[in-house]
Amino acid sequence: MMSMRSALPLLAFLVALSACASLDRKESWPTLAPRAGELSPLVPRTPLGACAGCGQDAAALPPVPAPPPPVPADVPARLARIGAAIAIIEAAAPARRADWQRAAAAASGKPADSDAMTEAEVQRSRYEALLLPLGIEARALDAIEDDLAGKADAAAGLAGVAALRARITALDAPR
Repeated sequence: MMSMRSALPLLAFLVALSACASLDRKESWPTLAPRAGELSPLVPRTPLGACAGCGQDAAALPPVPAPPPPVPADVPARLARIGAAIAIIEAAAPARRADWQRAAAAASGKPADSDAMTEAEVQRSRYEALLLPLGIEARALDAIEDDLAGKADAAAGLAGVAALRARITALDAPR
């Protein structure tokens, strides 16, 4: 004979089973699909399709890759602006470098607290200040290279970037 404790789980199972087997249902098995009143127009429903790589999907042709996007239209103007900024520095750099070298030669062998050493440091600072915008222009060239990455016909723009980088390197070399 079964005790009441051991019969309780069996009784709960039978009650749950009887709920599934109601007689007024038209389907043969209970479903978890939402009923008509449970669907919300705010929740998007996507139909389920065949699995990727199964059956008819396995024989499908691979997608045609999209052509690369064109070079941004403003790249030539940006390169020209950077070239003009570098040209201004190129024009002023020889005179500032000569002033610095002249002051450094005059200060050679003088005490560190002399006027000649102070003047040499001032001239060196002026030369360095002239070259500071080169860092900004180098970052602008980095941005242009990023804009050209993966674009169609980017070779001309990349050649312009390389030429401007060479000019920056030539200006920075005497330091």
